[in-house]
Parts: sequence; C-alpha cells; structure tokens
Amino acid sequence: MFAEYYLLILAFLAHLIRTLFAMPANKYIFTIVLMLLGISFLVAQTPQQKADSAETVLVGIPARDTAHLLATANFILENSSNSRQRFEILERISVGYFHVNDINKSIAYAFKAKDAAEEFGDAETLAQAYGSIANLYFQLDLTDKARPYLATAIKHIENMPSGDNKYKLKALSFLEMGNLDFNAKDYKRANDNYKKALSQFGSIKSVKNKSTYHYRRALYNIGNSYHFLQQADSAETYLNHALLLKDPKNPELKFYIETTLAEVYRGRREYKRAVDTLQSVLKARDFDAEPLKIEIYLNLSRNYKALGDAANYALYNEKHLALRDTLQSREREAINTAIDVEKKSLSESVQRSDQKNTWLTIAILGILFISGGIIVYLNRAKKKERALYLNLIERLQSQSSFALPQPEESEQEIETDIQTAYTIPPAVEAEILEGLQNFEEDEGYRNPALTVSMLAVSLKTNPAYLSAVIKAHKDNNFNAYINELRIKYICRKIHEQREYANYKISYLAEDCGFTSHSAFSTVFKKVTGISPSVFLREEEKLNMTG
Repeated sequence: MFAEYYLLILAFLAHLIRTLFAMPANKYIFTIVLMLLGISFLVAQTPQQKADSAETVLVGIPARDTAHLLATANFILENSSNSRQRFEILERISVGYFHVNDINKSIAYAFKAKDAAEEFGDAETLAQAYGSIANLYFQLDLTDKARPYLATAIKHIENMPSGDNKYKLKALSFLEMGNLDFNAKDYKRANDNYKKALSQFGSIKSVKNKSTYHYRRALYNIGNSYHFLQQADSAETYLNHALLLKDPKNPELKFYIETTLAEVYRGRREYKRAVDTLQSVLKARDFDAEPLKIEIYLNLSRNYKALGDAANYALYNEKHLALRDTLQSREREAINTAIDVEKKSLSESVQRSDQKNTWLTIAILGILFISGGIIVYLNRAKKKERALYLNLIERLQSQSSFALPQPEESEQEIETDIQTAYTIPPAVEAEILEGLQNFEEDEGYRNPALTVSMLAVSLKTNPAYLSAVIKAHKDNNFNAYINELRIKYICRKIHEQREYANYKISYLAEDCGFTSHSAFSTVFKKVTGISPSVFLREEEKLNMTG
C-alpha cells in the first residue's frame, strides 16, 4: 500500500513539475508552496479523499503516458469505494492502452469498466460502457459482436433525461452505427448515420460539453464515406472542413484525414500530390499509428506505380506486406483476448447474481456456439489446406503446369501479349525451347539477379523472341514462369529432403532465388494456394506418419 501511495506522490510531483516549467519565473515560489501543501494534504486524507485528490492529478496526465497513468489510476482504484469513479478510471486506462495500440489490455479494462458501470446502475454510465466495448469490437472488424453491445448502449441512452449528455451519447451511437455500416460496405447508410451524429453534436448547448475531437471525427467520417461513394468533391469539402478544426490533444485524427485526402487526389490522378501528402504524414513527429501506416504504405506503392517509379513501388509494397503480417498476428491475439475476457466477464456475472442466471447462461451458450462455429471454420480451412497440399504433391510428380490456375488476364496484359506476338522461325523457336530445357535442368532460375535480358543473352536470342516462346509454350509471362520454377524447386526439396523442412523460411526463399522473405511468401501462396508455413506443417505431419 505504501509503495502505491509513493507512486501517486511521484505522479503528483511529475505533473506539478511539468506545470512549473511552463510558468513564468515570478510564479515558481507560489507553485512550490502549493506543491508542498498538496503533499501534506494527501497524507492527512481518508482513502476516498485520497482517491478524489488523485483523480485531479490523473486529469493532467496525457493518455499516452501509460506509466504515470497506471500508477495514479491503480492508487485510485485501491482507495475508491465509489463505483462511478471506478468506472471512469477503468475507462481512462482502457483509452490509454488503446492510444498506444495495446488492444488486448484496452479490451480487458473495458470489460472491468462495464462491471463497475453495472454496479453503479446509472443509464449514462451503462451507455458509455457498452458503447466503448462496441467501439473496440469495431476496431477488430468484429461487426457481429459489436452490434449487440451498441444496441444495449442505445437502449440505455433512451432512458437518460434530455440534455447535452444525451445529445452527446446519441451522437456517439450514430457514429458507431455508421462505422458498423461502413464495415459492411453500406456506405450510403453509413453516410446518413454520420450526418445524424453531426446533427446531434450541433444540438449540444454548453461549450464545456462540446467535443472538438468527436465533431471533427464526424466530419471526417462523412468525408471518408463520400470518398467510398465516389463523390470526390463532397469528400474533399468535408475532409478539408475537418482539417481546418484544430485539436492539439488528438493529433492522430489529422493523419487519418490527410490519408483519405490523398486517396481523393489519387482518384483524380494527382499522384504526385497524393505522394507528398502521404509522405508528410509519415514524417510527422507524433505519427505512430501502425494500422494507418499499413494503409499509407499500400497507397504510396499504388501512387508510385502510377508514376512509373518502380523502385519506390517495390519499397513501399514490401513495407506494406511486412507490417500487415505483423499486425494481423496482433489482431488475432486481440480477438482471442476479447473472447476470453467476455467469457470471464459473463461467468463472473453468473456468480454475482442468481436472478440473471438464465439469461447469462444463454449468453454463455451463445459464445460457446460461436466458438464452436469458429472451430468448425478452422477445421474446414485446415482440410482445404490439406487438399491443396496433396494436390500440390501430385502436381510435383507430373509434367503438367505446377501452378494453380490464375485469374483471366486484364485487357492491358492481353494487349501487351498481342504487341509481342512475333513471327518466330521454327528453327529459332526449337533452339529456344531446347535452351529453356537445359536452363531448367541446370536450375538457372535460382539466380536472384536473373532477368529476361540476361536469359536471352545466355540462349543467344533476343528478349522479344524469348518472351513470346515462354508465353506460347509455358503459358506464362517471364516472371510467372521463373516464379513457378522456383516454387516447384523448393517444394520438391522440402518434400524429398527432410532436412529442408527444418530450415527457416528466409533460407528457403534465398535458396530458390528470392531476395526477400515476404516476396517469397506472396509468390508461394499465389502459385500453390497455401502459405509456406502450411506446406511445412503438412510435410511435418507426413514425416511423422511415415
């Protein structure tokens, strides 16, 4: 207990020192006296009074300063007997973890806040608690999980007395409904809900109850939905309006606005302007939103491709793939945490209240049913992967095309093929085919620096003839032909030489001619239909049974 109290004093000191250095020199002594009186006052207080005093310190701690925030918040929770206060503190912790992208802990504290809200029993508090959980599920793209929590939040909002707080929570509920519709790709309905949210925010009378962040968020969401409705002028109008509003406490929203504006520019083929906008976001000192960074990398790669900048296209496409894989893994972990916390929350509620046993049991059964559905889905996915693997092994033994059938070519690709359809003398064509046979037998495709020009020189022909022969006889363009040979080579190695199954994917990629792990994984999935890790898993099963 003393250690926690000591941490609170440190947090209190840190807060006041920050204030001290922001003040003119003639106020130093006055502030120091207040600081010493504040510490003396804390020592003489009851536990609840200490919690109340600590809450005033908590207000001045930035949401991203999780170390100080947690030290102060935990002290309040230890001393507070007020369930409303406990709810507000737990909500603040949840928001703090959300700001630093720790969704797991954000979810855990959101459910603790819900428990405190249910203990307090106030309609406004319950609406906030259920709305927060709905928002977190939305962030994880669990739309079906978010809707019932949002519906419960709206039910509690309707039980609130009229006034600014009700307007604010109704506005937030419309924002969340819009988000769920947006996730379902119903952009028109989402746009309508965002406009209703903006109207509710406009109904708030008291200046202190107005929130620049939420009002700006509504403007951004309207602009973003207009972008997806392909109404560029309306999108730009709302996005620029949102950009004009200044909100230093919440700088991250500015980055989302600018990213969507860049997409509007790309839609107008203003690729250079889009690139400049996205690069300015990446270079911003306080930008660290990893989920948005994935989108920015992808959009930069698309804009650079449109500009014909192959080097930057490859660079940002590579960054996009690497970060996407990392965040998808975190998201799966967060989803598991959400399900586990929800189960625990429901189970504890059953123990606390016998009167709710029937409904809570139904809820638990519902979760178990959903969990069962997920397990069935995963089993089916594994069976599908197993079937693809077995089919792959069969294709390894045959002389037919190794790669899975690919989607039909685009008009641009077909046009390119027509342009390169040269008339090749039969004797030259035969020589090229013989050269390709030797090239495949010598495993020349494993050279990571290989290009069509390089291979053409080694076969004593020109790139145009070589590309035409590959297209006619291998049913592929040059890159797809080489990639298929590389993937077939490494699959055979893994299947026939057991030690290969123990190698890291980065080594396997290098061995067959790829320069990066992510490029290898992308091509492997495209050619075979399964990822390298799934292929290795199935090989391990085969080796164990064999």
